[in-house]
Amino acid sequence: MEFWTTSLGTAKMRPMPNAMADGYEKYVADAVEAEALGFDGYGTGEHHFMYDGFIPIPLQAAAAVAAATTRMRMCTGAMLLPLYDPMEAAEHAATLDVLSGGRVTLGLGMGYRPMEFDGLSTAKKTRGARLTEAMEVMRLATSQETFSFSGKHYHYENETLHPRPVQRPIDMWFCGGTSLLGARRAGREGLGYWLANSPYDHSEAIVEEYYRCGREAGFDDGQLRVAAFKDVCIGTTMAEAEGLRDMLVANFYDEHILGYGYLVDEKGKNLYNPPKDHPLYERFVRSLFCGTIEMVIEELKRYEALGATAIFLPSQQRELIAKEIFPAFR
Repeated sequence: MEFWTTSLGTAKMRPMPNAMADGYEKYVADAVEAEALGFDGYGTGEHHFMYDGFIPIPLQAAAAVAAATTRMRMCTGAMLLPLYDPMEAAEHAATLDVLSGGRVTLGLGMGYRPMEFDGLSTAKKTRGARLTEAMEVMRLATSQETFSFSGKHYHYENETLHPRPVQRPIDMWFCGGTSLLGARRAGREGLGYWLANSPYDHSEAIVEEYYRCGREAGFDDGQLRVAAFKDVCIGTTMAEAEGLRDMLVANFYDEHILGYGYLVDEKGKNLYNPPKDHPLYERFVRSLFCGTIEMVIEELKRYEALGATAIFLPSQQRELIAKEIFPAFR
């Protein structure tokens, strides 16, 4: 199982003013450190119009990481593909793949914040269908010399991508959040599925639904694959681990999970500013796994047994994870 991480330099906490000074320089410096610690991939998220300078162009930031590293993969998690023309996105990704020597992994999501779709003048309502179509366009563009595609939202005739990427096709994952709808969509299309933070029992149900839909669509298990975001809070005691979680919830997640529509019910409806005792938010908080080093290893072993080939871990305890967690898996 591969281990991916990221930097706190691009996801700042409003109550901590000194964090606002950290910027893209820290993002690149953290990548160099992550590679030295033995991480396999380094993530770049995407959000627009944020007060804290959150990276809006992930592949541009990833290019700086590529120039400063030699082995580690650049992972977008998630690049909001419906905000792009698919061929434009394929050009950007292919350019980075060439510059990095084939080290690009694209986690591609549909997005959920209305202000991003409104600000970039594109429709939010059709984002799910456009994501799956666009991923197929990118697969064709990065694997074939010439391709044509005719869908409901995108049409291309005898197109050729330049430059040609090193990977044919570029490594791509469907970032589907924690809803069964996303798992079904990814499974039916035979796309690699990267699920978001969720308690293990819910993750297990999502993965089972993903494989069921994939198999029914005619894909075998060798074509289907799973990765997972998993925030872990490690302490020498449970109280210490839970204290770290409570700090993250109060200073970051209360805003970003409750305020922007991240939570989605099983009907696909985004929830804006629900109460903190809403079952979906309580489930999210439970997904932030708290425990000792031994407990975290046991939890990650369960995800490995579930079929996860990569796990995306938080950055705030990166050195501890590399020193104490990696040896149990390598």
